[in-house]
Amino acid sequence: MLKDDKSPLYLCITKEAFPRILRLRKTELRHKAPQGIILGPFQSGYKLQEVLKLARKIFPWCNQGPADPDKTGKACFYHHLDLCPGVCVGQISADDYQASMHELALFLKGKKKTVVTQLKLKLKTLSETEEYEKANLVKTQLEMIAAVTSHQYRLGPELVLPGFNQTEIETGLGFLQKLLSDYLKVPRGFQLDRIEGYDVSNTQGKAAAVSQVVLTEGRPNPHEYKLFNIRGLDTPNDYEMLKEALVRRQNHPEWGEPDLVVIDGGKGQVRAAMSVWNWPAKIIGIAKDPDRLVLPFLEGDKLNYHLITLPVDHPGLKLISVLRDEAHRFAKKQHHKLALKKLLSVPPL
Repeated sequence: MLKDDKSPLYLCITKEAFPRILRLRKTELRHKAPQGIILGPFQSGYKLQEVLKLARKIFPWCNQGPADPDKTGKACFYHHLDLCPGVCVGQISADDYQASMHELALFLKGKKKTVVTQLKLKLKTLSETEEYEKANLVKTQLEMIAAVTSHQYRLGPELVLPGFNQTEIETGLGFLQKLLSDYLKVPRGFQLDRIEGYDVSNTQGKAAAVSQVVLTEGRPNPHEYKLFNIRGLDTPNDYEMLKEALVRRQNHPEWGEPDLVVIDGGKGQVRAAMSVWNWPAKIIGIAKDPDRLVLPFLEGDKLNYHLITLPVDHPGLKLISVLRDEAHRFAKKQHHKLALKKLLSVPPL
């Protein structure tokens, strides 16, 4: 009676000119089992989704199918996120796509050494024939395989931001990667495994605190949250308070380095943050009324900014907005705690 009514989950890589990746229940396999490679069973749908999310970044696939040769193909949603190799718009041949899906199948079966050996041979061939763009893609695949199969790598916890489901998180991260690539020239394969958000809270400089909240794989990781009580200032100066917190943050590399830093504020806050930031991670801001992203870049020796206004329901903006709100909530909570402590410490008249 305590069991749910779901049968075991399987993964199918179909046997077609352009294979599709299907998730099927055991009951579905009994009635309409497609031809192809069947993997499973998987007990956790969440963990399978996590594995596929990682695998798709290394071996992109497309479930939309090939474009009609008599019509102009319309790119699928995942093609815009670099998670589809272009089957839907005729950018990849059936042979090349099948070879990639074969490597995906080996990877999902746990045959990492075989996949790595094949990719290294392909990399050598592409380098010898001076196909450097393709060679760079294979090199990126090898680096990502090494990263996700390392002992340090762990699948994210089953936590989500308020109002976000798993698909929205993945979509938001994808769009955010694309924004960083388009405006800040960040490589397309750049991972956003750890995003840190910062906010300053004080009342006229009193009981000041700066919060650090963390998203791991797009999900809040409260165990990594930190608070910096500002003791060096007691006058309202958000810029200096932020700078103090970021300097202290960089004194703790053992916490892990972020891939992206998000500051609650506009040009002034971003400029202050960049003046003390020495790590490789990019810094961006989110300004209010309306919410818009502040993306700094150097133009010669001058610091300039892209101000990106997006629709309120844009997945990338939504992810950053919720991170900002979480940082604000956490900073405000500490500020109120410090203010109350100071109030209670005042001796009675």
